Amino acid sequence: MNCRDIAQAFFDRYRQHDIEGMLALFAPDATIDYVPIAATGAAAVQGAAIWTALTDAFPDLSNEIDAIHADGAGRHATVEVTIRGTQAQDFLGIRHRGKSFSLRHAFVFEFDADARITRLTAYWDNVKLFEDLGKTTLG
Repeated sequence: MNCRDIAQAFFDRYRQHDIEGMLALFAPDATIDYVPIAATGAAAVQGAAIWTALTDAFPDLSNEIDAIHADGAGRHATVEVTIRGTQAQDFLGIRHRGKSFSLRHAFVFEFDADARITRLTAYWDNVKLFEDLGKTTLG
């Protein structure tokens, strides 16, 4: 698979809440950096924790890829994706109110020579997420 296929597979597995399948796409020493929530670390640990928390808090969590921008060398891909879900339990200090969110994200993938993900960085608008879920104050 090329980097475009790997990025597509990541979101296909994410849509299915297949965290083990998502992690299988990463190199053993891969890292993640979810910038808006300052979650950085080993994909096998930090990624698994974030994705488990998300799928637990939003049982209908889904995503739709808007665009994949991959380089010709197969080492980088940026994916524009819309992620949505309905909150079913507290998440990131946001009390469960049964509200839904729909939010565009940018995921930046880096790959090794074996087409495994070595680094994944994600960005989104936390203010919009908080507003969609009914959180109106910080802290």
